[in-house]
Amino acid sequence: MRQQSKEYIIILFVVSVLALNYPFLDLFDRAWLPFGIPLLYLYIYLIWFVIIVLLIAIVERSQIREPDHPAPPPEPAPQKEVPIDRSDSGGTDRRSLP
Repeated sequence: MRQQSKEYIIILFVVSVLALNYPFLDLFDRAWLPFGIPLLYLYIYLIWFVIIVLLIAIVERSQIREPDHPAPPPEPAPQKEVPIDRSDSGGTDRRSLP
């Protein structure tokens, strides 16, 4: 995700918190019923819907797209061979174990 998209998400969060806080909620706490729905409920659901749509738009636009021609895979790093010690130096004798 790009830095600019992260900034947009933070701005959207701050605006959302302000829109769903006391002063704005009090503005819409009226007895008026558009479409038979209390105005406060209509405001809350519309703001919620707008927040989700804006978040989807920000995230979709911020996705890093794959190039048309992918780069070849990197070559594997050479591995260092470790010498194997085949001498039996002071270990326990396996034949003496029960």
